Amino acid sequence: MYDMIFSWAEDANGKMVHVDSVRQGLKCGCTCPCCHETLQARQGEIRSHGFAHHSDNRGANLKICYMVIMYKLAEQIIQQEKKIHIPSYYGIFKERDIEFAEVVVDSRYDWIDKQPDVIATTVDGVQYLIEFTFDYKVQHKEKVDYEKLNCIEIDLSSQTLESLHNFLMQSNDGKRWINHQTYFESIESECSRNGKTVEVKDESVCSNCDLKDECCGIRQKGQSAPIIIENSGHFYRVCKVTEYNESLKQLEKVRRDSEWQRHWFEQWKAEEYQEKFFQEAEINCHGTIRTEDGTRERREQEDAELIETSKIDSESRTCFMCKRNLDWMYRNDGYAYCGPYISLGVPKNTPPDMAKTCKGFIVKSGKR
Repeated sequence: MYDMIFSWAEDANGKMVHVDSVRQGLKCGCTCPCCHETLQARQGEIRSHGFAHHSDNRGANLKICYMVIMYKLAEQIIQQEKKIHIPSYYGIFKERDIEFAEVVVDSRYDWIDKQPDVIATTVDGVQYLIEFTFDYKVQHKEKVDYEKLNCIEIDLSSQTLESLHNFLMQSNDGKRWINHQTYFESIESECSRNGKTVEVKDESVCSNCDLKDECCGIRQKGQSAPIIIENSGHFYRVCKVTEYNESLKQLEKVRRDSEWQRHWFEQWKAEEYQEKFFQEAEINCHGTIRTEDGTRERREQEDAELIETSKIDSESRTCFMCKRNLDWMYRNDGYAYCGPYISLGVPKNTPPDMAKTCKGFIVKSGKR
């Protein structure tokens, strides 16, 4: 938290000056940039050097005064140094120092009632808007419309007037990108330059992605969740194209395998049902119950059927002779309707001449 020692103030020319650079007392000629009261410079040997409001009955809120001085000093530092240390952009672009060819403070930026704290322009013409914030911000400016612009927010809450210069010039803390159109438009090319093929995708697209539960978006080091980039009021992910395509192939294979297993299971259940149907049909026809004697009788019957079947020439066979023909389904439409048509690989609406080549043909008991 700031120490409330007013080591800086505004001189008669509107410039922020340090207490040790002016004359002592009221001869300093300085005022408070917030409440505009006259200040006196205290430069004694006992107390810390600083400015004090001169009025005995002042109504100024010292906390707000301190904040406004901090704002003014921050603007002046950037204007004088013509540079600032900027933070990393989602781990894609590294933190670095950025230098400016021009820095304008306390001026409007094209739109009425839209006023950033600083407008800085680089040598190659890229503009940056800089906004300062505090834990108790003075709402003397309306919010900047930063769509498609480069705008950084700098929190001054944990700084003092003495630490401010090093903070702005060297630190990565307390700074965040509200928007960075230049970086945003360069994400794919920057990753490509580093050997990574990526695609920037709107989150509305990602929400419908087949892989949304196993997102292929890039992650910052040590983070499990993919980065979410905010730009011009929208949110995006940076998808790793190669990983996405490979994962999609694996998902499609799993789906195909799953579909095959489902089809196999349904076929198996159908054949199981058919086998049970024939067993019940035979019991109803022959009155045979599968005891040990019944099983022996059943085998003798099957052997007899095979012998009878072998006597019939293949060209003379018809499905209507076959025990697998579902007589109860016959509707005089010419089809034989094979019971286990799935396992035998014949059409459900079975043409009678299928019997000529069908390996499952078994003649009905006692019929030729």
